[in-house]
Amino acid sequence: MGDEVDVAIHRDATKSIVDRVGGSPWFSRNCWIDSASQGPLGGIIHNLTFCKELASWLKQHNPYDWICAFTMRLQHLLAFALLSRSSAIPKQSRFFLLFVQGFGRYAGHGKPTEFPDTLSTKLARFCFWLMAPAVRSGRVVLAAETKGMQDELQRFTGLPVTLAPHPVNFESGIPTLSPQPSDFPLTITCPGFARHEKGTDLFQDAIRILLSRPGADRFRFVLQWPKPFAMPDGSILGPDRELSLDQRVEFLNHNLNVLEYEELLSRTDLILLPYRRNSYHHRVSRVAIEAAGRGIPIIYTEGTWSGEVAELAGCGIPIREESAEDVARSLEEAVNQILLLSPQALTGAPLVRKYHSLETLRRVIIRSCE
Repeated sequence: MGDEVDVAIHRDATKSIVDRVGGSPWFSRNCWIDSASQGPLGGIIHNLTFCKELASWLKQHNPYDWICAFTMRLQHLLAFALLSRSSAIPKQSRFFLLFVQGFGRYAGHGKPTEFPDTLSTKLARFCFWLMAPAVRSGRVVLAAETKGMQDELQRFTGLPVTLAPHPVNFESGIPTLSPQPSDFPLTITCPGFARHEKGTDLFQDAIRILLSRPGADRFRFVLQWPKPFAMPDGSILGPDRELSLDQRVEFLNHNLNVLEYEELLSRTDLILLPYRRNSYHHRVSRVAIEAAGRGIPIIYTEGTWSGEVAELAGCGIPIREESAEDVARSLEEAVNQILLLSPQALTGAPLVRKYHSLETLRRVIIRSCE
């Protein structure tokens, strides 16, 4: 879009990552895996190291219009609070800090998140207190990708928070055909790694329910399940052997490349997102954006962020209870309404693509300083 962008990344990043993002190896710590960066003390040390290294980068380059951090964590918060108050950073440089993780604790469906009285919470509040003058002056922009996270951050900080899109590249996969629902059987997929938090176990149990009922031949199911995952009780869950022998069920046991993923979406009639609320109440689902942007109706857990995508698309079937029975009910409802859902999803797809675009993100960043 004509902007000059520098990307500073970890100094041990692989060559493929460096080439892919056009990055410059710089930072010495990884807050995800470095044990020295964990816990309250480790987090403070990581912040101070990150602050020193970022300040050194900024000193060696011409002043930036924007210093952007798109995956803000507590291990970065003190660093940016200190840098926002630093006289060494030119006044024309602004900070755009996007939070994909908040500081609240899930309190139940329909209830606002709660803020535990922990040392980490107190440190975060102190950092936002340090940063508050810069936020109010417009030097720092706090941002979130979901309305739920925006609300949580505003309640936690008492500061304004900008709502930003999660940009997706839709150069391929844009529907060009007139709205024509598929004939039966309908292909229902749940892309992405199988995990408990994504409700994969609920989907598998729902498949058993649906295949035991009349009209089961209306369904074809595809699950991406590269490896077994741990359940909360410590048991390990993998694909059901009986289902794996059923021609109406397909298990993908490998990581999909871009072309394979596009092929999967191209033969999908309905996308199922039975995510659990305690993990996805404020969390983005890129699959939901990619599906809705391609005109594929989504079936989603009520009370998760995917509902925001369904609202934008004007199309979707909610799962009201986190149970296999209700997942099966929602699947049947979606299949019964496919003649209505398919044209609705195609009509709403351009709205999804427009909002979740690079152009919209750039516009949000620029307008946030006006």
